[in-house]
Amino acid sequence: MKKSILFVAALAMTFAACQSNYDVEDKTVATFEEAAISPAEPESYLAFNTDTTAYLESGNFVAMQTVSYGGTYVAGAVVTNITDTTFKDYQDAYKSIAGGAEGGKNYVVWYEDGFSGNAIKLKTPAVVPGMYVCNNTYAYSSMKYGDAIAGEPFGEDDYLLLHIGGALDGKVVDTEVEFYLAKGKNIVTEWTYVDLKQLGTVDAIFFTMTGSRTGEWGLNTPTYFCIDNIGVK
Repeated sequence: MKKSILFVAALAMTFAACQSNYDVEDKTVATFEEAAISPAEPESYLAFNTDTTAYLESGNFVAMQTVSYGGTYVAGAVVTNITDTTFKDYQDAYKSIAGGAEGGKNYVVWYEDGFSGNAIKLKTPAVVPGMYVCNNTYAYSSMKYGDAIAGEPFGEDDYLLLHIGGALDGKVVDTEVEFYLAKGKNIVTEWTYVDLKQLGTVDAIFFTMTGSRTGEWGLNTPTYFCIDNIGVK
């Protein structure tokens, strides 16, 4: 499998999150601004409280959310508009460490559990130009400060790597894009553009994650990350 590896060094991270210049009239871009998030609360997130598979449409994209165990377990996409970056425990997971969306108000926090089969589907197959990616507060806190599951803060040999794959007509494409959410002590803290054109024409995008903090049951680092403006050029 061919791979495109994108590593953003610490200095590059500082400057990567310039305001997006996407065309707001481009209706194919998934901004998730359509989502109605808890009108009674100025900032919150959209997650179902009953077992279901939800399909969150925006632009040319449909993001999957799987809810199980009586609404207590949510994997895949959760639309949020929270700008606060405070992290106390896993209940603060639906926040970007950058402090809100890359553009607009809403964005997605994605939890990749490795078995629910969630993906982002395209209504019409296309070459996806790219999207913006950032760490969420849960993963950032674990990597920066350490926790009871993952252990000590990240050192020079640690990493968290996001793998972005594509599929067309049920067949996985040959090319994969990789993006380091952290490499050593360099942890992504700003929205960063990830070019996806190398995937070619796809009708689905899916994610896997690997990292240095791996145990018997897989990654010990929280497998959460944030995405916004899917399909932006």
